[in-house]
Amino acid sequence: MASLAILIPAMRPHRLPDVIASIQESTSDYRIVVIATGECAEAAKALPVDLVEDQGGTWSERLNRGYRITNESVVFTGADDLRFHPGWFEAVTIAMNQFPNGYGVVAVNDQHNRAGVHFAISKRYIDEIGGVIDQPPGVIACEAYRHAYSDDELRSTAMFHNRFVWCESAVVEHMHAGAGKAPNDEVYEIGNASMGPGLTTYQSRAHLWQHQ
Repeated sequence: MASLAILIPAMRPHRLPDVIASIQESTSDYRIVVIATGECAEAAKALPVDLVEDQGGTWSERLNRGYRITNESVVFTGADDLRFHPGWFEAVTIAMNQFPNGYGVVAVNDQHNRAGVHFAISKRYIDEIGGVIDQPPGVIACEAYRHAYSDDELRSTAMFHNRFVWCESAVVEHMHAGAGKAPNDEVYEIGNASMGPGLTTYQSRAHLWQHQ
């Protein structure tokens, strides 16, 4: 069994080959789990991945769906617009070992958003503490969000538990339109449209990790 499961909720079939190639070139001892439907699922079938075929859903819903088939000690919350750089997971491992008992949430350096929006997460953290503060353990991300701010809640919850660190040397580049590294497309538009509702949801739930 691999030590790392990389979860990719796929939205763009044409991007899958590049992200898979960058994982192959930069990472060892891993399993890739693509959560997809339609054309993305068909594209995934031609690649060296495990496919969870679904009927679509939000980033959080699909991450949680993919997590249920994993047994690896670390999972990574990926996307189809990433480029993994050599040494990223070695840096994650060093950062993870700094936590008490060696488990927590490590945000990678995506060279776009300094807060950290993609995470390497210990299975022990998910199974013993949980990524959603008002739900039982076993869930990575809160499904109340359309897209935006689901990562903010995941990060804030890990901070509340003193199990969060951002790792500058773990570079997983976000080839995002906002960084000028990709054309703006309908997937990014969906994300942009979710910003307002996402902020409202985040603010309505912030008391959970701010005042306990």
